[in-house]
Amino acid sequence: MPASTPAVGLRHPLVVAAVLVLFLQAAAVLWTAVRFARDLGTGVALNLGGQIFLVVLVALGGVWLVAVAIGVWRGGAWSRSAATVVELFAVILSVSYLSAGNWLIAAAFLVPAAAVLVMLFSAPVGQHLSGAAQR
Repeated sequence: MPASTPAVGLRHPLVVAAVLVLFLQAAAVLWTAVRFARDLGTGVALNLGGQIFLVVLVALGGVWLVAVAIGVWRGGAWSRSAATVVELFAVILSVSYLSAGNWLIAAAFLVPAAAVLVMLFSAPVGQHLSGAAQR
């Protein structure tokens, strides 16, 4: 193999960074589902059925985020749109926290979401997701 040809499976650092942030976000969502499950039956705002539904919904969201991260790692073109939707929801959620004056929580949602959005539309990640890097 010539010295200028990258090794198979070598990914650009922006691809790796985007995948790592997506996995960290997925871990946070799954941890939230575990905490919700641990607190089942203690809430006053929702009945037990609503709490169970919320646990399942959050857990499915975390699993979906893991699937999106794997899709970005594998170079699936579909994963960019899925990750974009997830990150835009995080930006919308951060605005709610900003308007309530919770700057730290807002930053915890906004900074990773903005970073992933910028990485998703960078040239190296775009080439990776379009399959141009494999050609």
